Amino acid sequence: MIERRTIDRSEIETMIPHRAPFLWIDRVEELEPGVRCVAVKFVDPADPIFAGHFPANPILPGVLLIEAVAQTAGVMLGSAGPQVSGAAVALLAAVTRFKFLKTVTPGQTLRIETTKLTQVGQMACIGGKVWVDGQMVASGELSVVSA
Repeated sequence: MIERRTIDRSEIETMIPHRAPFLWIDRVEELEPGVRCVAVKFVDPADPIFAGHFPANPILPGVLLIEAVAQTAGVMLGSAGPQVSGAAVALLAAVTRFKFLKTVTPGQTLRIETTKLTQVGQMACIGGKVWVDGQMVASGELSVVSA
């Protein structure tokens, strides 16, 4: 069943271990526990990453798009079971066929979509897409393992 309620940062922090400044999702807009998740992240122009990447032409590093997909996958998978202190955490195990199609610049808002493709034991393969203003900016697959 798809939940369309907004899940804010404080609730996200009960589902994954990431915290500012490395929490790369602001809210969840759609969630089908263990199956699909849609999250949103505002790319803050004040983020210190832009002081070095690149000062004259700031763009968000692609690896942070991968991280946003991985964190969204963590919420998706973590929501499938009871929320228990010390419960398993999904750790990034592999990045496969990830493509960066357009640059992301400060002030844009990311729409991050994840779908569980397959799962064998504790390992899951996740499909991820990142959109800005209705245009896909990145897509690929991640493998995560519950630890």
